[in-house]
Amino acid sequence: ILLLQSEVVINLKNLRSNFRFIQNKMKQKKIMAVVKGNAYGHGISKVASVLEQEGVYGFCVALEKEVAELINLKVTKPILHLGRIHKNMLNLLDTGQVRCNLTSLDDIELIDDYGKSKNVIVNAHLKIDTGMTRLGVQENDIKKCIEKLKKTNHINIEGLWSHLATADENDNLFLSKQISLFRSICDKIKSKFDKINFFHIEPSGSILKYDHNFFNMVRPGISLYGATPLGIPFNELKPVMEFRAPIALIKNISKSTYVGYNRTFKASQDMKIGLVQGGYADGVPTSFSNKGIVSFGSEIAPIIGKVAFDITTIDISNISCSDFDYITFWGGNNDKVRIENIAKICKKIPYELFTGITNRVKRIYIDD
Repeated sequence: ILLLQSEVVINLKNLRSNFRFIQNKMKQKKIMAVVKGNAYGHGISKVASVLEQEGVYGFCVALEKEVAELINLKVTKPILHLGRIHKNMLNLLDTGQVRCNLTSLDDIELIDDYGKSKNVIVNAHLKIDTGMTRLGVQENDIKKCIEKLKKTNHINIEGLWSHLATADENDNLFLSKQISLFRSICDKIKSKFDKINFFHIEPSGSILKYDHNFFNMVRPGISLYGATPLGIPFNELKPVMEFRAPIALIKNISKSTYVGYNRTFKASQDMKIGLVQGGYADGVPTSFSNKGIVSFGSEIAPIIGKVAFDITTIDISNISCSDFDYITFWGGNNDKVRIENIAKICKKIPYELFTGITNRVKRIYIDD
């Protein structure tokens, strides 16, 4: 049934291909797939299910709600909660598959008390702040941290981790500093504990550019979905999402006609325009106004006028298309609308575009 609404087509075969490429590149390293933000807008349920079939080691999420979602989906792999732990979420640790994130001395106390009360040992990953200045234990608190952890019988430090601030930049000076600091802190902590299994700091940008073989776990996010944070597409990665919408109406307009709100576009000649049934309420950013492009097969059409709530107007003077044909905002087979290229034109980042897809957009899953 043709419905006049925008949709995202999620290609699960491409997701599998991207996972296999990353796993192959990372060799024996364990992969913790980042599926926060509804798997970057791709749908956590299907994505987690496919990655579990592919043999992913585990999943990373940011919010307690997302931890609960994965548990409810009957995911069997470990779940690393990347956010700050709170006393109201401790019940999520009851399944035993959640790895909690220790990011301060208070967190250690909280988890120790929980472990005592339940008479269990909680698996945790200790986060080190190596220069991102977000969550994480600072270098000058590491000694106190070790002392506190030595006194508890209810926390198993399964992993040590940190996050890179500049993995997408060409200048790797700060990245090298972070890695060097992380390594030295890992060595310090490792010498005090017998069984720390995992060391991880690398997100997609670093996975694609480097191979720091002294860490044995990685956390790919956007690369799983076929995009990179590096500003240019990576040939080995295949776009998983195609965001598209049908043309609701085609019109012929004459020279000097204004298009859209606030008359920001004026036709310099007679034109044929297409009114596309998708706007900012679907996830088409207003920064695409008078700047963005869309694709129709191998052809490209510019966006004209302001992106509206429900409608984006395009110039189809040089394209042969009809009412109800679908045009693509990003993804699909035309490299010109790879999300990295689209993001650059409109001064956005691919993450923002992926996660901006709203609930009213229909999701269709294909596996071929």
